Amino acid sequence: MKYTIGIIAEKLGHSLSPYIHNYWCKKYNKNLKYQKFEIPEKKLTKFFEDFRKNKKFIGFNVTIPYKTNFISLCDKTTPKAKKIGSVNLVYKKNNLIIGDNTDVIGFEKSFKELKKIQPKKILLIGAGGAARSILYYLNKKCFENIDVFVTSLRRKENICNDFSIKNFVTKTNLLKKKYDLIINASSGGMIGKTPLNRNIIKLADGAKGVIDIVYNPEMTPLLSRAKKNNTPIVGGLTMLIEQAKPSFEKWSKSKIKVDDKLYQLTRNILK
Repeated sequence: MKYTIGIIAEKLGHSLSPYIHNYWCKKYNKNLKYQKFEIPEKKLTKFFEDFRKNKKFIGFNVTIPYKTNFISLCDKTTPKAKKIGSVNLVYKKNNLIIGDNTDVIGFEKSFKELKKIQPKKILLIGAGGAARSILYYLNKKCFENIDVFVTSLRRKENICNDFSIKNFVTKTNLLKKKYDLIINASSGGMIGKTPLNRNIIKLADGAKGVIDIVYNPEMTPLLSRAKKNNTPIVGGLTMLIEQAKPSFEKWSKSKIKVDDKLYQLTRNILK
């Protein structure tokens, strides 16, 4: 009998997580199987209580739109997850259910791939759970000259109270003419989603680095624009795989390595 791990969301047709984790299950010969759980919001509490009782079900990832729900559902959340206001990793420890956030680790790896860039002006697109994780990392590293761009004021109060931000902008004509680092933490540019604003894509021309957390397509319009100017870029697969790694390590109680074969596997699936 294998132990169950998995991912929970409302819809999971797009998820690469089962491929990533089951690759590690096989490579490291772990008695684990990673599954998808598509759950309507009204059944979240029942799902959680069933998880609590099931000794063969040891943990799961959480993705949009439930990352905030598990802050209150879990018995305990790590200080990091609490500050970010978002849980994407759930596991059992000492008869308690713990909520944590590994998106920060994924973004840290993405940021470090840009090597020596020390940005003075940063543009962050989006204000959801991923954006909050990114702001947590940037503020921790003392980057404070950050403009956050979204098309709605709905999240302004919470995000401005919780993190150090220079400006919260809803119109592109209020953005600066140049940013050292541009980070897309929205779904803009993802297949099947709204395209990223053209005026924001043009800002890539003056940037020293661009990070896009969208991984499908791997080469987004924002990254393509930056690449034409030989600007260093990091795509969404890095954050996706690197945030998955600490989850798997927590459940399997072992250290693992990210290898090129896994990146090739995910790229082949996206084709």
